[in-house]
Amino acid sequence: MPASDRLSAFISAGAWGAIVGGAALVISFLLEWLVVPYERLGVAAADLTASYLVASSLRLLSTVLFLWALLALYNRQSIAAGAFGLWGFIVAFFGTALLVGNVWAEVFVWPTLARVAPRVVTGEVAASYLTTGITLSAPVFGIGIVLFGLATLKAGVYPRWAAVLLIVSIPVTVFLPPTEGTFSESIGQIMAGSAFMILGWHALRAAPTRS
Repeated sequence: MPASDRLSAFISAGAWGAIVGGAALVISFLLEWLVVPYERLGVAAADLTASYLVASSLRLLSTVLFLWALLALYNRQSIAAGAFGLWGFIVAFFGTALLVGNVWAEVFVWPTLARVAPRVVTGEVAASYLTTGITLSAPVFGIGIVLFGLATLKAGVYPRWAAVLLIVSIPVTVFLPPTEGTFSESIGQIMAGSAFMILGWHALRAAPTRS
C-alpha cells in the first residue's frame, strides 16, 4: 500500500477515535459525578482515590484521541467547510493539544500536589503558573470547539443537531457552576463526548473528501 494510502487510512480511522474518545469522556465525568467521593473526602483527598485515577485517566485518553478524531471529522467535510472550516479545525486542534497538558496534569500532577501541598489543590494557596496555564488553555480549546462546530453546522456533512450539541456543550460547561463532582460540572462535558461519538459514527459512514 502506498504511503499516501496508509496516511489516508490512518486519518479515516480517526472516526473510531471520536467514538472511543467521546465514550471515554462521558464515562469519565459520570464517574466524577457519581463515584469520586468529593463531598465525603474533599477535593484533595478525593484526588488520591482509585476512582479519581480511573476518571482522570479516561479523560486523558479521550483528549489524546480527540486530536486523531478532529483529523477524521475535518477530512470528511474539508471541501464543504471551506476556509472557515480550515481555521476552525486549526484552532480546535491547537486548543485540544494544549488541553492534553492540562489533563495530563490531572492524572500525574494533582495527586502529587494532593499529597505534598493539598492547599494548592483546594485553592487556598495561589499557584500562579498553574492557574495561568489553565486559564490560557481552556479558552483556546473552547473557542476552537465552537468554531469547529459552527463550521460543521455550515458544511452540512454531518447531522446539524450533532454540531449544535457540540457547540452548546461549551457555554454549558463555562456558565454552569464548576463544582467538582457535581452534575452541573459534568453535563457540558457529557454533551461534548456524546457529540463526538455521534459525529464519529457518521464519519464512518460518510465518504471522505480530498483535503
